Amino acid sequence: MVKRDRVGLDRNYFVLPHPFWILALGISIPFILVTAFFPGQLPPSFGVVKTASNYVYDNFPYITWLTAVAIIGAHTLESLLTIKLCCDAGMTTAATLKWTISTFLFGFTSVLLRLRPYLQKAKRSQF
Repeated sequence: MVKRDRVGLDRNYFVLPHPFWILALGISIPFILVTAFFPGQLPPSFGVVKTASNYVYDNFPYITWLTAVAIIGAHTLESLLTIKLCCDAGMTTAATLKWTISTFLFGFTSVLLRLRPYLQKAKRSQF
């Protein structure tokens, strides 16, 4: 079977997630990871948030650890899915690397909200 080039597909296509997601996930994921693995590293200026984080860590350490491991695992699996999607679409190595890193950092907001609709649109325009 001959694979046709997709009409309208830019092989270098890359778009960051919406700035809301970059800010929200860029703050919350590192916070969860620090709380799970290095709770003493939170600065005193966090006040009530530091107190609550320490309480959760002291009373439910396995839950905080499992949450952090689940986040890392989910983002890793999403990144692998992104590599497959980019390879199936025939995207360049640079674009694939950008999408993979973006998906690892920002999760589904990168691959499902930005890349997948673009690939579906390009696939529809193929015929």
